[in-house]
Amino acid sequence: MHILLSCYYFSPYRGGEAAVGWKYATGLAKLGHQVTVLYGDLAGSMPMKSDVERYTRESGMPENLTAIHVEPTLLARFIHQQHAKLGLFFLYYPAYRLWQKSALQTAKTLHDANPFDLSHHLTIIGFREPGYLWQLGIPFVWGPINGAALMPWGFIPSFGWRGRYQHVIRNLMNWLQMRLPSRSRHAAAIAKKIWVVTEEDQHMVENIWGECAEPMIETGAEASPDANIRKIMPDQPLVLTWCGIIEARKSLPLVLEALGGLPADVDCLLEVIGDGPERKACEALAESIGLGPRVRWHGKVPHAEAQQIMSSGHVLVHSSVKEGTPHVVLEALACAMPVICHDSCGMGVAVNDSCGIKIPMKTPAVSVRGFREAISALRQTPGLLESLSAGAIERAKELSWENKVRVVSDTYHQIINLRP
Repeated sequence: MHILLSCYYFSPYRGGEAAVGWKYATGLAKLGHQVTVLYGDLAGSMPMKSDVERYTRESGMPENLTAIHVEPTLLARFIHQQHAKLGLFFLYYPAYRLWQKSALQTAKTLHDANPFDLSHHLTIIGFREPGYLWQLGIPFVWGPINGAALMPWGFIPSFGWRGRYQHVIRNLMNWLQMRLPSRSRHAAAIAKKIWVVTEEDQHMVENIWGECAEPMIETGAEASPDANIRKIMPDQPLVLTWCGIIEARKSLPLVLEALGGLPADVDCLLEVIGDGPERKACEALAESIGLGPRVRWHGKVPHAEAQQIMSSGHVLVHSSVKEGTPHVVLEALACAMPVICHDSCGMGVAVNDSCGIKIPMKTPAVSVRGFREAISALRQTPGLLESLSAGAIERAKELSWENKVRVVSDTYHQIINLRP
């Protein structure tokens, strides 16, 4: 089939949504579909365009795949520049919406010259912006989509004043945008298939919008045939890994406070990979509660080095309170690392009882207690680490990119075959 994908973020070298776009596009092309991707940048340096051009020079674009960079208008760029200013974070979406309008014009030109069989809005995955490909008059697929979950009100006081402002505004906007008439609801009514990441997203589509949806996290795992079951010796510390940008929503202090209250006989070490605006505050917190050498701060390191650090650990601790489906969680499962995380967002879907321990996300105090109890259980319960490690390997196979791309391709075929 001739497929049109909207993948604003699209790169062979990056993680997150850029990797989502790349993996689905290349996977579908390998299955024989003729795939055209519309991707873009609002940042002045145009990192996505640079990445794709570099890959094309060095490796050549994969067979059956055409990637077209849609240039943003001057107005879109200007609005995007303003969104970084204090309190104007919400201007991100007007700028992105203008880019999507440009993408539609490009899509119409391409469709007139060589008609597409189906269009799919893939990234960005937020439900607020479905793009405009549903206006092409061909079968439209949307998702996986995410973002319906509200920040628990019990967590908001734990952020600084800027974070409190942002999350209060986001909660209110979410509540309104899910219920008011919108292009998102219109696109959902037209879509032949909608995938959703979390239970909250499914509730929004089915119970508020009145449409059908199917669960599927947006990212996938690279199942490793060399993954080994994690084991711990009686005289060995439990090595925990935390990886990400050290910022408020990642909530590293929850893990530090959990470690600070562990019983003396629970021996563990925390490897922190990453940097960010809250690093100094977190380092100060670790010192103030006496963690000292029990925490190693690696800073921002290349992806290969981060993978090497993870390979020497036992467990990934992911404390974020606002995410899609963090790719680091899938990477951990693929290398047989159990995961301790909140039972929320995409990680709450990716991780189940066979491969990790999930903490209720209600208040910071509940989270600290939950992380502490989970760490203690993994260090003190014989066989638990090994059992969850084996479960991680199996879960990574279930969530492999190969399986996910096959599901998407099969769905395309079903839609086209049912087409009048």
